[in-house]
Amino acid sequence: MSNHGDSPPRAPPVKIELRIKSGGLGFNIKGGRDQPVRAGDPGIYISRLRPGAVAEKDGRLKPGDKIVEINGEDTRNVIHDEALKLFRQNQQSISLLVEQNAILPSDLTKDREDEKNIQRIELRKDKKGKGVGLGFNIRGGRDNPYVPNDPSIYVTRIRSDGAAAFDGRLGVGDKILEINGVNVRSTTIDNAVELLQLAKKKVTLLVLKSALQETVKKAREGAVDSVRGKEIVVELKKSASEGLGFNIRGGQGTNYIRGHPGIFITSIKRGGVAHKDGTLQPGDRILEMNGVDVRNVPQDAAVQVVNRAGDSVKLLIEKNAEELFKKSEFFNLNFDEEDMSGEKGCYFRDGKRNIDFVLVYEEGEKPEPPDFTIKRQRYMENLKKSQLEFEEEISQDEKGKIHFIKCHVPWEVMLFYAEELSFRAPLKQRTGVKINWTEKMMKKLHLPNPFKNEVPDAPPDYFTTQFKANKLHKFINSDDPDHYFTDTERTRVASEILETACYGKRQKGEIGINRLVNEGVYSAAYPLHVGPAELPPGYHQGPHGPEEIKLNMRQILKEYWGRWGAWLKYQPLDHIRWYFGEKIGIYFAWLGQYTAWLIMPSVVGLLVFMYGVLTINGGANKPALDMCNFPKWTFPMCPACEVGCAVWDLHTACSRAKHAYLFDNPMTVAYAIFVSFWAVFFLEFWKRKEVTIGYQWDVLEFEEEEERPRPTFAALAPAVERNPITGLLEPYFPQEKRSFRMYSGIAIICGMVSLVMLFMVGVIVYKLLVIHPLYKNPDLQPHANQFVSATGAVLNLIIIMILSRVYEKLALLLNHWEMHRTQTEYEDNLTLKVFIFQFMNFYSSIFYIAFFKGKFVGYPGNYGTIFGLRNEECSPGGCLIELAQQLAVIMIGKQVIGNVQEVLIPEIKQYLKKRKRGSKGNDEIKPRWEADYELLENEGLFQEYLEMVIQFGFITLFVAAFPLAPFFALANNVFEIRIDSDKFVCDLRRSTADRAQDIGVWFKILDGIAKLAVISNAFLIAFTSEFLPKLLYAGIVSESGNLDGYLNFSLSWAPANTTSQPCRYQGLRDRDGHLTTFFWHLVTLRLAFVILFEHFVFGVSTLIDVIVPDIPQGLQDTIKREKYLATQALADHHGLMGSSDILNYDDVLVDMA
Repeated sequence: MSNHGDSPPRAPPVKIELRIKSGGLGFNIKGGRDQPVRAGDPGIYISRLRPGAVAEKDGRLKPGDKIVEINGEDTRNVIHDEALKLFRQNQQSISLLVEQNAILPSDLTKDREDEKNIQRIELRKDKKGKGVGLGFNIRGGRDNPYVPNDPSIYVTRIRSDGAAAFDGRLGVGDKILEINGVNVRSTTIDNAVELLQLAKKKVTLLVLKSALQETVKKAREGAVDSVRGKEIVVELKKSASEGLGFNIRGGQGTNYIRGHPGIFITSIKRGGVAHKDGTLQPGDRILEMNGVDVRNVPQDAAVQVVNRAGDSVKLLIEKNAEELFKKSEFFNLNFDEEDMSGEKGCYFRDGKRNIDFVLVYEEGEKPEPPDFTIKRQRYMENLKKSQLEFEEEISQDEKGKIHFIKCHVPWEVMLFYAEELSFRAPLKQRTGVKINWTEKMMKKLHLPNPFKNEVPDAPPDYFTTQFKANKLHKFINSDDPDHYFTDTERTRVASEILETACYGKRQKGEIGINRLVNEGVYSAAYPLHVGPAELPPGYHQGPHGPEEIKLNMRQILKEYWGRWGAWLKYQPLDHIRWYFGEKIGIYFAWLGQYTAWLIMPSVVGLLVFMYGVLTINGGANKPALDMCNFPKWTFPMCPACEVGCAVWDLHTACSRAKHAYLFDNPMTVAYAIFVSFWAVFFLEFWKRKEVTIGYQWDVLEFEEEEERPRPTFAALAPAVERNPITGLLEPYFPQEKRSFRMYSGIAIICGMVSLVMLFMVGVIVYKLLVIHPLYKNPDLQPHANQFVSATGAVLNLIIIMILSRVYEKLALLLNHWEMHRTQTEYEDNLTLKVFIFQFMNFYSSIFYIAFFKGKFVGYPGNYGTIFGLRNEECSPGGCLIELAQQLAVIMIGKQVIGNVQEVLIPEIKQYLKKRKRGSKGNDEIKPRWEADYELLENEGLFQEYLEMVIQFGFITLFVAAFPLAPFFALANNVFEIRIDSDKFVCDLRRSTADRAQDIGVWFKILDGIAKLAVISNAFLIAFTSEFLPKLLYAGIVSESGNLDGYLNFSLSWAPANTTSQPCRYQGLRDRDGHLTTFFWHLVTLRLAFVILFEHFVFGVSTLIDVIVPDIPQGLQDTIKREKYLATQALADHHGLMGSSDILNYDDVLVDMA
């Protein structure tokens, strides 16, 4: 400390008058009789000037100046608080008598590094153990000070999964003095970052602990403008069951309120001790507990003080401290970055206006085309005409600048579009209880429900009607403009405006943000997630004291839906709908119901397969057993090719024929009938479930009454025409032009289907070319069919996956060209195009094996050929085992490849994106808009639906050949739901929350597949399976009524002089090659079976459809009543009849599906 001899020469006092503005005077003081700056000196000194405030701008006051008088009051011998009181009197100006340069500024700051607070910390960067990278953020440096006039580097954020968090010593607010021995006390931020990145495996930091908190503390001490809350003493008696009845947050190191180490009360439990006392309020700060100072201690220490206390706790409280501090200077500095990655990052800088959409464009090292800037300018000008509000943030990285334009839709604009887009408005909260039918069953059986999912923050369920701005006062929460519209509704309006704004010539279709993104003018456009998906640190560690940890909706979905441990629980559909919109919600509702319904056919399919395993050596498999047990060369078989092939022994095909029984046994017939009925019941009960969900989510009549023309259609349509229903003028595209485009599209689709058929023929030719050389080799001949079938299936799968990608892009271009009016029409037509192609793509080879292979082989001396090669034959035991093999390869292979792609591709894309931008890695915690930009674009649900519908085809169309298909589908879907949920929550940008009332044209496709499955399985059992031939043989040929001699009966002798030696072949022909009488009896039986099977299944299905109503009767009455009540509630005058409280009714909604 300096002595008096060190002071500068004294000068006469100077009178300075300052006018007090809204920001205050802007300086701090030290000293006073009770807090002397130096021994024997009771003077009041200026210790700090706030940058940009009145005093600094005036320029006459400096740190070290002594205040002699304040408004004529002598301050040379007053205590510190008396001086502050004189400054804080309510006045518009102040007059000071100042002795300038009375003391050296260094005697006032004393900002020396206390050695006991300096710590050396070593962190390892390797990712093999716990943590991901170093895991902390830094700010500051001499080029961009974090604290005004302070060049220090501060730690501003600690990642919960990083090395720093697991080490536990580094904290928010620590000042970094050295990095690997290099002094960084006055370096630039870029230099500090470079030093951290240069370290390969470990980083050694020298830090001054809690330096930022000390800086803030010093800045608050003696601030002439600061307003502190009133301090009071509160004494509470603990409740044995509920404790004190309040929650706290904050403390040293937590950075609960940016830049403040205090412990704050966050909530008061209703009916608890604190609530009954009435003194404490949320926002109060706890200064002392039972005499222990907790102004600057960790939260855990404060909790321990409470726990150690007896029956009563005495608290020293600063009232309203949180609100007062948030109005202060240091709160408004950008200290807390966690807020910017969380909920606070979803607002403009004022903390009030929502960020409803974000537009992004990049400035790279290469100059962009000059017309990009012009298009952006025109586009932004048109958006401003729509009254959107904007804020721009600029991020800098190694590759250049990234511009983030945050968009906000004002209240008046929301009101207009809410009516224009037919939003639903809440009239009353439904008080009824939604009961799942399985939950109801569990309650009746008095069993615990293992599927129940206790998800917090359930979205409110409202009784709604169509929004009308002139009826606003009748809707719930209409007096709260900031929270009346949900964020999903806000994003829908923002998306509508962005999609219809023009940036060039409307006739050329130069409209909408999607086209701008496709052209590269903007890099991305998306609404924000509500915060991080990662759970707060310590969330699963249980309660520690009275702290309350609240999850955002994204974290709730991650924890209760996207987590693998939640695979057995009900999906939180209401939460999904609230966060992602009805369209995505309905998809996951359908996927959940489909997966649950797969359990029954999976179990029955396993039983059918096990029946085959257990009876494989029984009488039903006598032909295959005879093949294995008869002496070798009992059945010499004709050569498999014309040149170079010899006669072969049927005994060599024993194993394959025996195992074919696993998939071709009497139980498969019953199973095919069962699955046919299962598909009908599933679709029937899904219709009921769909209607129930549509009622709950208020989208039952969305497509009929509310769906408007697509923004792109509206912008590109060359004319307008009056809607005959609404009487309003709407965009119109001439039908003759659309018809031409539709027919052109059909021609292109037919061409692509022909290409699929061509590739299928190519695979057949490949198999024929490969199998003939194998037949000529005696060692390879027994395995020829198996090898060719397997490689052909794999080759076919590769072709399928390649053609799928090519065609989907082509279908998208065609569909856009066809100009469909509504989004539903657009998606339905796109779905049909792609599905028709994919149906042929995935199923053509399977249909070939099931219904055509082996049917046109001929016989020795008269073989059928293709391109000069002999047609394929079914192996002994039939084609069904090859069909099962083909199904297994394509279905399981597609599912495995699909799931691997869904897991790995997002990771690879994110890695490449970060590498392209030169990202600094996982250590950087970014604001919400930047973090979401690094996520992948949400490409919608089309691929998800297509994958599941193709799978539905596999398990229904050919289930008679592969009873294990539902089991593999169930196993896949359990993974699919978790992969998709995690992808939507964590890996993808949030999409616009589109509305939908059903799964659209996908239901018609599923219904068509279910009907086709009946026909397919009927023909499969009749013409491909060995079931009917064996049945007819046992009935009219075998004297013993069993299959003795069937093998010999099913093999014919080659006609004379057609082979080098007598041999057998598969077929029901006589020695001259003519078809036998048994063959024609069999054809009659097969046709009769097909007719009976189809009529039986279709008849029962029609009966089910008639008996089971699409809408549950109770729900139908509820819908009608709500329509009536909505009309009454919005009426300007109510009639004299009926209850005045027309909305006062409760119900229990039972999910019937």
